[in-house]
Amino acid sequence: MTLLVGLPGQGMHLGIDPLSGLFLCLLAPLVLACAIVGPSRSVAFWVFVLGTAAAVLAADAFTLILGFGLMSAAAWFLALHGGWRAMLLVAAALFCGFCLVGAMYLPPSYAAFLLLLLGVGAMSCLALVRFQPPPDGLPAPVAALLSGGILTVSLYVLIRYVFVVFGAVGAAWWGGVLLAAGAAAMLFGAARAVLQTEIEALLAGAAVAQLGSIAAALGIALWAKAMGNPALATLAVQAALLGGVGQALFTPLLWLGAGAVREATGTTSLDWLGGLMRGMPKLGLLMLFGASGIAALPLGPGFPALFLLLHAVIAGAAGGGLWAALGFGVLLAALGFAVALLQAAALRLIGIGFLGRPRSLRAAAAEEADRRTLIGIGFLAALCLPLALLPGLLLAALRPVVALLVPGAPALPLPYAPLPIAVLMLAVAGAAWFGLQRYGARGEREAPAWNGGFGKPPIWLPFGDPQTQPSGSGFAAPVRAVLGWFAMPHAAPSKRAALSIPAPRRMLRWRARLHRAAEGHRLALAFGVFVVALLALRLGQGN
Repeated sequence: MTLLVGLPGQGMHLGIDPLSGLFLCLLAPLVLACAIVGPSRSVAFWVFVLGTAAAVLAADAFTLILGFGLMSAAAWFLALHGGWRAMLLVAAALFCGFCLVGAMYLPPSYAAFLLLLLGVGAMSCLALVRFQPPPDGLPAPVAALLSGGILTVSLYVLIRYVFVVFGAVGAAWWGGVLLAAGAAAMLFGAARAVLQTEIEALLAGAAVAQLGSIAAALGIALWAKAMGNPALATLAVQAALLGGVGQALFTPLLWLGAGAVREATGTTSLDWLGGLMRGMPKLGLLMLFGASGIAALPLGPGFPALFLLLHAVIAGAAGGGLWAALGFGVLLAALGFAVALLQAAALRLIGIGFLGRPRSLRAAAAEEADRRTLIGIGFLAALCLPLALLPGLLLAALRPVVALLVPGAPALPLPYAPLPIAVLMLAVAGAAWFGLQRYGARGEREAPAWNGGFGKPPIWLPFGDPQTQPSGSGFAAPVRAVLGWFAMPHAAPSKRAALSIPAPRRMLRWRARLHRAAEGHRLALAFGVFVVALLALRLGQGN
Protein backbone atom coordinates (compact mmCIF):
# COMPACT_ATOMS: atom_id res chain seq x y z
CA MET A 1 0.00 0.00 0.00
CA THR A 2 1.30 3.43 -0.95
CA LEU A 3 0.16 6.46 1.06
CA LEU A 4 0.22 10.00 -0.30
CA VAL A 5 1.79 11.42 2.86
CA GLY A 6 5.53 11.11 3.39
CA LEU A 7 8.48 12.12 1.24
CA PRO A 8 7.63 14.38 -1.73
CA GLY A 9 7.11 12.30 -4.84
CA GLN A 10 7.53 9.00 -2.95
CA GLY A 11 4.97 8.87 -0.15
CA MET A 12 4.98 6.07 2.41
CA HIS A 13 5.01 2.40 1.53
CA LEU A 14 3.43 -0.23 3.77
CA GLY A 15 3.55 -3.99 3.26
CA ILE A 16 2.75 -7.20 5.06
CA ASP A 17 4.19 -10.69 4.75
CA PRO A 18 4.26 -13.69 7.14
CA LEU A 19 7.02 -12.14 9.31
CA SER A 20 5.36 -8.74 9.76
CA GLY A 21 1.99 -10.44 10.24
CA LEU A 22 3.43 -12.53 13.07
CA PHE A 23 4.80 -9.51 14.89
CA LEU A 24 1.56 -7.61 14.44
CA CYS A 25 -0.19 -10.57 16.07
CA LEU A 26 2.32 -10.33 18.94
CA LEU A 27 1.78 -6.60 19.43
CA ALA A 28 -2.04 -6.81 19.38
CA PRO A 29 -2.46 -8.74 22.70
CA LEU A 30 0.06 -6.46 24.42
CA VAL A 31 -1.81 -3.34 23.32
CA LEU A 32 -5.20 -4.81 24.21
CA ALA A 33 -4.12 -5.96 27.69
CA CYS A 34 -2.47 -2.60 28.49
CA ALA A 35 -5.54 -0.74 27.20
CA ILE A 36 -7.80 -2.82 29.44
CA VAL A 37 -5.66 -2.17 32.52
CA GLY A 38 -4.41 1.36 31.97
CA PRO A 39 -4.38 4.62 30.03
CA SER A 40 -6.49 3.75 26.99
CA ARG A 41 -7.60 7.39 26.70
CA SER A 42 -4.05 8.74 26.52
CA VAL A 43 -3.08 10.20 23.15
CA ALA A 44 0.57 9.26 23.69
CA PHE A 45 -0.49 5.65 24.27
CA TRP A 46 -2.06 5.37 20.83
CA VAL A 47 0.75 7.35 19.17
CA PHE A 48 3.17 4.74 20.54
CA VAL A 49 0.93 1.98 19.18
CA LEU A 50 0.83 3.75 15.79
CA GLY A 51 4.64 3.98 15.80
CA THR A 52 5.07 0.28 16.50
CA ALA A 53 2.59 -0.63 13.74
CA ALA A 54 4.34 1.70 11.28
CA ALA A 55 7.75 0.19 12.10
CA VAL A 56 6.46 -3.37 11.59
CA LEU A 57 4.55 -2.59 8.36
CA ALA A 58 7.26 -0.36 6.89
CA ALA A 59 8.24 -1.21 3.31
CA ASP A 60 10.80 1.59 2.94
CA ALA A 61 13.44 3.28 5.08
CA PHE A 62 11.47 6.50 5.65
CA THR A 63 8.44 4.69 7.12
CA LEU A 64 10.64 2.65 9.45
CA ILE A 65 12.47 5.73 10.74
CA LEU A 66 9.13 7.54 11.14
CA GLY A 67 7.81 4.64 13.19
CA PHE A 68 10.83 4.76 15.50
CA GLY A 69 10.43 8.54 15.79
CA LEU A 70 6.80 8.21 16.82
CA MET A 71 7.75 5.49 19.32
CA SER A 72 10.48 7.64 20.90
CA ALA A 73 8.31 10.78 21.15
CA ALA A 74 5.36 8.89 22.63
CA ALA A 75 7.65 6.99 25.01
CA TRP A 76 8.99 10.29 26.34
CA PHE A 77 5.46 11.56 27.06
CA LEU A 78 4.41 8.26 28.62
CA ALA A 79 7.54 8.06 30.78
CA LEU A 80 7.59 11.64 32.06
CA HIS A 81 7.42 10.29 35.63
CA GLY A 82 10.74 8.55 34.99
CA GLY A 83 12.73 11.83 34.87
CA TRP A 84 16.13 11.41 33.27
CA ARG A 85 15.39 7.74 32.57
CA ALA A 86 12.79 8.89 30.05
CA MET A 87 15.48 10.92 28.31
CA LEU A 88 17.66 7.79 28.22
CA LEU A 89 14.84 6.02 26.41
CA VAL A 90 14.48 8.82 23.85
CA ALA A 91 18.26 8.98 23.34
CA ALA A 92 18.34 5.23 22.77
CA ALA A 93 15.55 5.48 20.18
CA LEU A 94 17.31 8.31 18.33
CA PHE A 95 20.63 6.44 18.39
CA CYS A 96 18.91 3.34 17.04
CA GLY A 97 17.30 5.45 14.29
CA PHE A 98 20.66 6.86 13.19
CA CYS A 99 22.18 3.37 13.12
CA LEU A 100 19.23 2.08 11.08
CA VAL A 101 19.63 4.93 8.57
CA GLY A 102 23.28 3.97 8.14
CA ALA A 103 22.44 0.28 7.81
CA MET A 104 19.71 0.93 5.23
CA TYR A 105 21.63 3.25 2.93
CA LEU A 106 24.85 1.27 3.02
CA PRO A 107 25.09 -1.72 0.68
CA PRO A 108 24.56 -5.05 2.46
CA SER A 109 27.94 -5.67 4.07
CA TYR A 110 29.56 -6.30 7.42
CA ALA A 111 29.51 -2.56 8.22
CA ALA A 112 25.74 -2.41 7.73
CA PHE A 113 25.31 -5.55 9.84
CA LEU A 114 27.39 -4.14 12.71
CA LEU A 115 25.50 -0.84 12.60
CA LEU A 116 22.20 -2.68 12.71
CA LEU A 117 23.31 -4.87 15.61
CA LEU A 118 24.62 -1.85 17.52
CA GLY A 119 21.42 0.16 17.08
CA VAL A 120 18.99 -2.63 17.91
CA GLY A 121 21.09 -3.76 20.88
CA ALA A 122 21.24 -0.25 22.32
CA MET A 123 17.51 0.24 21.89
CA SER A 124 16.35 -3.01 23.46
CA CYS A 125 18.88 -3.25 26.30
CA LEU A 126 18.58 0.40 27.32
CA ALA A 127 14.83 0.10 27.29
CA LEU A 128 14.91 -2.93 29.58
CA VAL A 129 18.01 -2.63 31.79
CA ARG A 130 18.20 1.10 32.38
CA PHE A 131 14.46 1.65 32.31
CA GLN A 132 13.81 0.91 35.97
CA PRO A 133 11.02 2.93 37.61
CA PRO A 134 11.96 5.34 40.42
CA PRO A 135 10.50 4.87 43.91
CA ASP A 136 7.16 6.42 42.95
CA GLY A 137 7.07 4.16 39.88
CA LEU A 138 5.52 4.42 36.48
CA PRO A 139 2.03 3.09 35.80
CA ALA A 140 2.28 -0.64 35.19
CA PRO A 141 0.53 -0.54 31.77
CA VAL A 142 3.01 2.09 30.59
CA ALA A 143 6.01 0.04 31.73
CA ALA A 144 4.57 -3.12 30.15
CA LEU A 145 3.76 -1.34 26.88
CA LEU A 146 7.17 0.34 26.59
CA SER A 147 9.22 -2.73 27.47
CA GLY A 148 7.14 -5.18 25.43
CA GLY A 149 6.63 -2.91 22.43
CA ILE A 150 10.24 -1.76 22.12
CA LEU A 151 11.59 -5.28 22.55
CA THR A 152 9.17 -6.75 19.97
CA VAL A 153 9.88 -4.09 17.35
CA SER A 154 13.66 -4.32 17.91
CA LEU A 155 13.54 -8.08 17.48
CA TYR A 156 11.46 -7.70 14.31
CA VAL A 157 13.93 -5.24 12.76
CA LEU A 158 16.86 -7.50 13.59
CA ILE A 159 15.23 -10.59 12.04
CA ARG A 160 13.98 -8.68 9.00
CA TYR A 161 17.31 -7.18 8.02
CA VAL A 162 19.63 -10.02 8.97
CA PHE A 163 17.63 -12.83 7.36
CA VAL A 164 15.64 -11.12 4.58
CA VAL A 165 17.34 -7.91 3.49
CA PHE A 166 20.94 -9.06 4.09
CA GLY A 167 20.16 -12.74 3.61
CA ALA A 168 22.06 -13.18 0.34
CA VAL A 169 25.37 -11.81 1.69
CA GLY A 170 25.24 -13.19 5.25
CA ALA A 171 28.52 -14.70 6.41
CA ALA A 172 29.16 -17.36 9.02
CA TRP A 173 31.01 -14.93 11.29
CA TRP A 174 27.89 -12.76 11.45
CA GLY A 175 26.23 -15.62 13.27
CA GLY A 176 29.25 -15.90 15.59
CA VAL A 177 29.03 -12.20 16.51
CA LEU A 178 25.28 -12.44 17.15
CA LEU A 179 25.82 -15.64 19.11
CA ALA A 180 28.47 -14.06 21.34
CA ALA A 181 26.33 -10.96 21.93
CA GLY A 182 23.35 -13.11 22.82
CA ALA A 183 25.33 -15.27 25.25
CA ALA A 184 26.75 -12.17 26.97
CA ALA A 185 23.29 -10.58 27.29
CA MET A 186 21.89 -13.87 28.57
CA LEU A 187 24.49 -14.16 31.35
CA PHE A 188 24.38 -10.47 32.27
CA GLY A 189 20.59 -10.30 32.41
CA ALA A 190 20.27 -13.52 34.43
CA ALA A 191 22.88 -12.34 36.93
CA ARG A 192 21.16 -8.98 37.32
CA ALA A 193 17.77 -10.66 37.74
CA VAL A 194 18.88 -12.93 40.57
CA LEU A 195 20.60 -10.08 42.45
CA GLN A 196 17.82 -7.46 42.33
CA THR A 197 15.37 -6.91 45.17
CA GLU A 198 12.86 -4.77 43.23
CA ILE A 199 10.43 -6.81 41.12
CA GLU A 200 10.65 -4.38 38.18
CA ALA A 201 14.44 -4.60 38.13
CA LEU A 202 14.25 -8.38 38.38
CA LEU A 203 11.88 -8.50 35.41
CA ALA A 204 14.11 -6.14 33.40
CA GLY A 205 17.11 -8.42 33.92
CA ALA A 206 15.07 -11.51 33.04
CA ALA A 207 13.83 -9.82 29.85
CA VAL A 208 17.41 -9.08 28.79
CA ALA A 209 18.32 -12.73 29.43
CA GLN A 210 15.36 -13.87 27.32
CA LEU A 211 16.42 -11.48 24.57
CA GLY A 212 19.94 -12.92 24.76
CA SER A 213 18.67 -16.48 24.30
CA ILE A 214 16.65 -15.37 21.24
CA ALA A 215 19.72 -13.62 19.81
CA ALA A 216 21.80 -16.76 20.42
CA ALA A 217 19.23 -18.86 18.54
CA LEU A 218 19.28 -16.36 15.66
CA GLY A 219 23.09 -16.50 15.63
CA ILE A 220 23.03 -20.29 15.34
CA ALA A 221 20.50 -20.03 12.51
CA LEU A 222 22.58 -17.44 10.67
CA TRP A 223 25.75 -19.53 11.05
CA ALA A 224 24.02 -22.73 9.93
CA LYS A 225 22.44 -20.96 6.95
CA ALA A 226 25.83 -19.67 5.81
CA MET A 227 27.37 -23.13 6.29
CA GLY A 228 24.68 -24.80 4.15
CA ASN A 229 22.86 -26.64 6.96
CA PRO A 230 19.14 -25.83 6.50
CA ALA A 231 17.98 -28.40 9.09
CA LEU A 232 19.99 -26.77 11.89
CA ALA A 233 18.99 -23.29 10.69
CA THR A 234 15.33 -24.31 10.76
CA LEU A 235 15.63 -25.72 14.28
CA ALA A 236 17.30 -22.53 15.56
CA VAL A 237 14.78 -20.24 13.82
CA GLN A 238 11.93 -22.20 15.39
CA ALA A 239 13.55 -21.74 18.82
CA ALA A 240 13.93 -17.99 18.21
CA LEU A 241 10.32 -17.57 17.03
CA LEU A 242 8.88 -19.51 19.97
CA GLY A 243 11.08 -17.47 22.31
CA GLY A 244 9.82 -14.24 20.74
CA VAL A 245 6.20 -15.33 21.10
CA GLY A 246 6.70 -16.23 24.75
CA GLN A 247 8.61 -13.02 25.47
CA ALA A 248 5.80 -10.93 23.98
CA LEU A 249 3.20 -12.64 26.20
CA PHE A 250 4.50 -13.53 29.65
CA THR A 251 6.86 -10.55 30.11
CA PRO A 252 4.01 -7.96 29.95
CA LEU A 253 1.98 -10.30 32.17
CA LEU A 254 4.62 -10.04 34.88
CA TRP A 255 5.00 -6.26 34.46
CA LEU A 256 1.26 -5.77 34.92
CA GLY A 257 1.35 -8.08 37.95
CA ALA A 258 4.21 -6.09 39.47
CA GLY A 259 2.13 -2.93 39.05
CA ALA A 260 -0.79 -4.56 40.83
CA VAL A 261 1.53 -5.52 43.71
CA ARG A 262 2.79 -1.92 43.96
CA GLU A 263 -0.80 -0.64 43.94
CA ALA A 264 -1.79 -2.98 46.77
CA THR A 265 1.29 -2.68 49.01
CA GLY A 266 3.04 0.54 48.02
CA THR A 267 6.28 -1.26 47.17
CA THR A 268 7.76 -3.99 44.98
CA SER A 269 10.79 -4.66 47.17
CA LEU A 270 11.01 -8.35 48.00
CA ASP A 271 12.47 -7.44 51.39
CA TRP A 272 9.10 -5.91 52.38
CA LEU A 273 6.69 -8.32 50.73
CA GLY A 274 5.57 -11.84 51.60
CA GLY A 275 2.29 -13.62 52.21
CA LEU A 276 0.63 -12.03 49.17
CA MET A 277 -0.81 -15.37 48.09
CA ARG A 278 -3.29 -15.17 50.99
CA GLY A 279 -4.66 -11.72 50.16
CA MET A 280 -4.15 -11.86 46.38
CA PRO A 281 -4.61 -15.53 45.38
CA LYS A 282 -5.76 -14.90 41.79
CA LEU A 283 -2.88 -12.55 41.04
CA GLY A 284 -0.48 -14.95 42.75
CA LEU A 285 -1.49 -17.86 40.51
CA LEU A 286 -1.14 -15.70 37.39
CA MET A 287 2.28 -14.49 38.52
CA LEU A 288 3.28 -18.10 39.23
CA PHE A 289 2.38 -19.02 35.65
CA GLY A 290 4.39 -16.09 34.30
CA ALA A 291 7.36 -16.93 36.52
CA SER A 292 7.33 -20.47 35.11
CA GLY A 293 7.97 -18.85 31.72
CA ILE A 294 11.00 -16.99 33.05
CA ALA A 295 12.36 -20.16 34.66
CA ALA A 296 11.66 -22.24 31.49
CA LEU A 297 9.99 -25.00 33.51
CA PRO A 298 8.34 -27.90 31.66
CA LEU A 299 4.68 -27.25 30.80
CA GLY A 300 5.47 -23.53 31.03
CA PRO A 301 5.40 -21.02 28.15
CA GLY A 302 9.19 -20.62 28.13
CA PHE A 303 10.19 -24.29 27.96
CA PRO A 304 9.53 -25.14 24.25
CA ALA A 305 11.92 -22.41 23.05
CA LEU A 306 14.63 -23.55 25.50
CA PHE A 307 14.08 -27.18 24.47
CA LEU A 308 14.60 -26.37 20.78
CA LEU A 309 17.58 -24.13 21.55
CA LEU A 310 19.29 -26.90 23.51
CA HIS A 311 18.71 -29.30 20.59
CA ALA A 312 20.17 -26.72 18.18
CA VAL A 313 23.27 -26.22 20.34
CA ILE A 314 23.87 -29.97 20.64
CA ALA A 315 23.32 -30.48 16.90
CA GLY A 316 25.73 -27.64 16.09
CA ALA A 317 28.41 -29.12 18.35
CA ALA A 318 28.01 -32.56 16.75
CA GLY A 319 27.96 -31.36 13.14
CA GLY A 320 30.92 -28.96 13.14
CA GLY A 321 34.67 -29.24 13.55
CA LEU A 322 36.88 -28.75 16.56
CA TRP A 323 36.27 -25.03 17.04
CA ALA A 324 32.53 -25.44 16.50
CA ALA A 325 32.41 -28.15 19.15
CA LEU A 326 34.33 -25.93 21.59
CA GLY A 327 32.20 -22.87 20.87
CA PHE A 328 28.89 -24.68 21.16
CA GLY A 329 30.10 -26.47 24.29
CA VAL A 330 30.90 -23.13 25.93
CA LEU A 331 27.49 -21.83 24.80
CA LEU A 332 25.82 -24.88 26.34
CA ALA A 333 27.54 -24.19 29.68
CA ALA A 334 26.57 -20.49 29.53
CA LEU A 335 22.98 -21.41 28.69
CA GLY A 336 22.76 -23.84 31.61
CA PHE A 337 24.26 -21.29 34.01
CA ALA A 338 21.86 -18.56 32.83
CA VAL A 339 18.82 -20.84 33.11
CA ALA A 340 19.86 -21.83 36.65
CA LEU A 341 20.11 -18.15 37.62
CA LEU A 342 16.72 -17.39 36.06
CA GLN A 343 15.13 -20.27 37.93
CA ALA A 344 16.59 -18.90 41.17
CA ALA A 345 15.19 -15.45 40.32
CA ALA A 346 11.72 -16.88 39.61
CA LEU A 347 11.84 -18.93 42.81
CA ARG A 348 12.78 -15.83 44.78
CA LEU A 349 9.96 -13.83 43.17
CA ILE A 350 7.27 -16.34 44.13
CA GLY A 351 8.76 -17.80 47.31
CA ILE A 352 9.81 -14.54 48.95
CA GLY A 353 7.16 -12.25 47.46
CA PHE A 354 3.99 -14.33 47.54
CA LEU A 355 4.54 -17.21 49.99
CA GLY A 356 5.58 -17.35 53.63
CA ARG A 357 4.89 -14.68 56.22
CA PRO A 358 4.29 -11.03 55.36
CA ARG A 359 7.18 -8.70 56.13
CA SER A 360 5.15 -5.50 56.51
CA LEU A 361 1.67 -4.43 57.57
CA ARG A 362 0.70 -3.38 54.04
CA ALA A 363 1.75 -6.78 52.68
CA ALA A 364 -0.36 -8.47 55.36
CA ALA A 365 -3.39 -6.30 54.50
CA ALA A 366 -3.02 -6.55 50.70
CA GLU A 367 -6.30 -7.09 48.84
CA GLU A 368 -6.92 -8.68 45.46
CA ALA A 369 -6.25 -6.63 42.34
CA ASP A 370 -9.19 -4.94 40.65
CA ARG A 371 -11.23 -6.71 38.02
CA ARG A 372 -9.78 -4.86 35.00
CA THR A 373 -6.23 -5.72 36.00
CA LEU A 374 -7.09 -9.39 36.48
CA ILE A 375 -8.88 -9.48 33.10
CA GLY A 376 -5.87 -7.97 31.30
CA ILE A 377 -3.35 -10.29 32.98
CA GLY A 378 -5.62 -13.31 32.57
CA PHE A 379 -6.00 -12.54 28.86
CA LEU A 380 -2.23 -12.74 28.38
CA ALA A 381 -2.05 -15.92 30.48
CA ALA A 382 -4.77 -17.55 28.36
CA LEU A 383 -2.77 -16.77 25.21
CA CYS A 384 0.30 -18.41 26.81
CA LEU A 385 -1.54 -21.74 27.21
CA PRO A 386 -1.30 -22.82 23.52
CA LEU A 387 2.42 -22.03 23.60
CA ALA A 388 2.88 -24.12 26.74
CA LEU A 389 0.64 -27.09 25.84
CA LEU A 390 0.41 -27.06 22.02
CA PRO A 391 3.76 -25.78 20.69
CA GLY A 392 3.62 -28.22 17.76
CA LEU A 393 0.45 -26.60 16.40
CA LEU A 394 2.00 -23.18 16.85
CA LEU A 395 5.09 -24.24 14.89
CA ALA A 396 2.81 -25.52 12.12
CA ALA A 397 1.19 -22.07 11.98
CA LEU A 398 4.65 -20.45 11.88
CA ARG A 399 5.83 -22.57 8.93
CA PRO A 400 5.41 -19.70 6.37
CA VAL A 401 7.60 -17.47 8.56
CA VAL A 402 10.28 -20.17 8.81
CA ALA A 403 10.17 -20.68 5.03
CA LEU A 404 10.66 -16.94 4.52
CA LEU A 405 13.71 -16.82 6.80
CA VAL A 406 15.26 -20.14 5.71
CA PRO A 407 14.47 -20.93 2.05
CA GLY A 408 14.11 -24.65 1.53
CA ALA A 409 13.57 -25.33 5.24
CA PRO A 410 12.59 -28.94 5.95
CA ALA A 411 9.51 -29.74 8.02
CA LEU A 412 10.97 -30.75 11.38
CA PRO A 413 8.69 -32.46 13.92
CA LEU A 414 8.74 -31.11 17.45
CA PRO A 415 10.38 -33.78 19.68
CA TYR A 416 8.52 -32.50 22.75
CA ALA A 417 5.07 -33.77 23.74
CA PRO A 418 3.69 -31.58 26.55
CA LEU A 419 0.14 -32.96 26.56
CA PRO A 420 1.12 -36.54 27.58
CA ILE A 421 3.40 -35.07 30.24
CA ALA A 422 0.53 -32.92 31.53
CA VAL A 423 -1.84 -35.92 31.60
CA LEU A 424 0.77 -37.99 33.45
CA MET A 425 1.35 -35.23 36.02
CA LEU A 426 -2.38 -34.83 36.57
CA ALA A 427 -2.72 -38.58 37.07
CA VAL A 428 0.11 -38.61 39.61
CA ALA A 429 -1.37 -35.61 41.42
CA GLY A 430 -4.79 -37.24 41.48
CA ALA A 431 -3.37 -40.47 42.86
CA ALA A 432 -1.49 -38.55 45.54
CA TRP A 433 -4.62 -36.61 46.51
CA PHE A 434 -6.66 -39.82 46.70
CA GLY A 435 -3.99 -41.47 48.85
CA LEU A 436 -3.90 -38.50 51.23
CA GLN A 437 -7.67 -38.46 51.51
CA ARG A 438 -7.85 -42.22 52.06
CA TYR A 439 -4.84 -42.89 54.26
CA GLY A 440 -3.74 -39.47 55.52
CA ALA A 441 -4.03 -38.21 59.08
CA ARG A 442 -7.32 -36.55 60.02
CA GLY A 443 -7.52 -32.94 61.03
CA GLU A 444 -6.07 -29.77 59.54
CA ARG A 445 -3.25 -27.49 60.62
CA GLU A 446 -2.58 -24.13 59.04
CA ALA A 447 1.02 -23.01 58.45
CA PRO A 448 2.86 -20.68 56.01
CA ALA A 449 3.85 -22.32 52.76
CA TRP A 450 7.35 -20.80 52.81
CA ASN A 451 8.18 -20.95 56.49
CA GLY A 452 11.95 -20.58 56.36
CA GLY A 453 12.62 -22.90 59.28
CA PHE A 454 11.48 -20.84 62.26
CA GLY A 455 8.53 -21.33 64.55
CA LYS A 456 5.60 -19.21 65.61
CA PRO A 457 6.60 -15.55 66.10
CA PRO A 458 6.15 -13.93 69.53
CA ILE A 459 3.33 -11.52 70.25
CA TRP A 460 5.55 -8.45 70.10
CA LEU A 461 6.92 -9.46 66.64
CA PRO A 462 3.84 -10.46 64.62
CA PHE A 463 5.82 -10.96 61.40
CA GLY A 464 8.81 -12.71 62.94
CA ASP A 465 12.31 -11.42 63.53
CA PRO A 466 13.58 -9.75 60.32
CA GLN A 467 17.09 -10.97 61.13
CA THR A 468 16.04 -14.63 60.97
CA GLN A 469 13.32 -14.50 58.32
CA PRO A 470 14.44 -15.24 54.72
CA SER A 471 14.50 -12.10 52.59
CA GLY A 472 15.13 -11.17 48.99
CA SER A 473 18.64 -9.93 49.74
CA GLY A 474 19.54 -12.96 51.83
CA PHE A 475 18.26 -15.38 49.20
CA ALA A 476 20.72 -13.93 46.67
CA ALA A 477 23.68 -13.82 49.07
CA PRO A 478 25.46 -16.95 47.71
CA VAL A 479 25.26 -15.63 44.14
CA ARG A 480 26.30 -12.17 45.30
CA ALA A 481 29.43 -13.65 46.87
CA VAL A 482 30.53 -15.01 43.48
CA LEU A 483 29.22 -12.22 41.23
CA GLY A 484 29.84 -9.35 43.60
CA TRP A 485 30.86 -6.82 40.94
CA PHE A 486 27.40 -7.12 39.35
CA ALA A 487 25.80 -6.16 42.64
CA MET A 488 27.80 -3.07 43.68
CA PRO A 489 25.09 -0.41 43.98
CA HIS A 490 27.44 2.57 44.19
CA ALA A 491 30.64 3.60 42.53
CA ALA A 492 33.96 3.07 44.24
CA PRO A 493 34.92 5.88 46.68
CA SER A 494 37.43 8.47 45.64
CA LYS A 495 41.00 8.51 46.95
CA ARG A 496 40.21 11.36 49.34
CA ALA A 497 37.22 9.47 50.73
CA ALA A 498 39.28 6.30 51.02
CA LEU A 499 41.91 8.11 53.11
CA SER A 500 39.26 9.13 55.63
CA ILE A 501 38.14 5.52 56.20
CA PRO A 502 39.75 3.94 59.28
CA ALA A 503 42.36 1.27 58.65
CA PRO A 504 40.31 -1.70 59.99
CA ARG A 505 37.41 -0.80 57.70
CA ARG A 506 39.72 -0.69 54.68
CA MET A 507 41.17 -4.04 55.68
CA LEU A 508 37.70 -5.59 55.89
CA ARG A 509 36.83 -4.19 52.48
CA TRP A 510 40.00 -5.61 50.89
CA ARG A 511 39.36 -8.96 52.56
CA ALA A 512 35.84 -9.04 51.08
CA ARG A 513 37.27 -8.23 47.66
CA LEU A 514 39.84 -11.00 47.93
CA HIS A 515 37.09 -13.41 49.00
CA ARG A 516 35.02 -12.53 45.92
CA ALA A 517 38.09 -12.89 43.71
CA ALA A 518 38.77 -16.33 45.16
CA GLU A 519 35.18 -17.40 44.52
CA GLY A 520 35.41 -16.12 40.96
CA HIS A 521 38.68 -17.98 40.41
CA ARG A 522 37.01 -21.20 41.53
CA LEU A 523 34.24 -20.66 39.01
CA ALA A 524 36.79 -19.86 36.27
CA LEU A 525 38.78 -22.98 37.17
CA ALA A 526 35.68 -25.18 36.86
CA PHE A 527 34.82 -23.57 33.54
CA GLY A 528 38.39 -24.09 32.27
CA VAL A 529 38.29 -27.77 33.25
CA PHE A 530 35.03 -28.10 31.30
CA VAL A 531 36.58 -26.57 28.16
CA VAL A 532 39.70 -28.77 28.43
CA ALA A 533 37.52 -31.86 28.82
CA LEU A 534 35.59 -30.91 25.67
CA LEU A 535 38.86 -30.42 23.79
CA ALA A 536 40.23 -33.77 24.93
CA LEU A 537 36.98 -35.52 24.01
CA ARG A 538 36.98 -33.99 20.54
CA LEU A 539 40.65 -34.80 19.94
CA GLY A 540 40.04 -38.35 21.14
CA GLN A 541 37.44 -38.81 18.41
CA GLY A 542 40.07 -38.22 15.72
CA ASN A 543 39.29 -34.56 15.03
